Amino acid sequence: MAENGHTDIKVQLEGLKKDVENVHNINNRLDTAIDKLTDVSTSIKSMLAVHEEKLQRQEQIDEVIFDKIRERGNEIDNVYRDLQKEIAGVEKRLLVEIKSLKLDIGNRVSMLEKYKWLILGGSIVVAWVLSSNFKYIIEIMN
Repeated sequence: MAENGHTDIKVQLEGLKKDVENVHNINNRLDTAIDKLTDVSTSIKSMLAVHEEKLQRQEQIDEVIFDKIRERGNEIDNVYRDLQKEIAGVEKRLLVEIKSLKLDIGNRVSMLEKYKWLILGGSIVVAWVLSSNFKYIIEIMN
């Protein structure tokens, strides 16, 4: 029986050795996994830092672009207002010129009408004088 108890202890001891070896293998694997996770974590941190920097630069670029767009919008508004003022001024000058031309042409037409009526009246008078004195004029010319 002593031998049987001794054999059981050896079997249990061998089982414990295998269990210890398995635990040691598991610990080695866990250490390897932890090292890999640490490397991955470090890589992720550096990638996040790079991406954060890129995002900050992009935000700065976006802000510059938006500022430029606002400036261009203000410039366009100023140019639009200036053009409106200039167009209004040109329109007023054109209206004044048109009125001036209208008055000038009206004066010329009225003068031409006066001369027309004077010539027509003179022609009527000459025709009347000639018609009533036509006989005398023919006698004078002969």
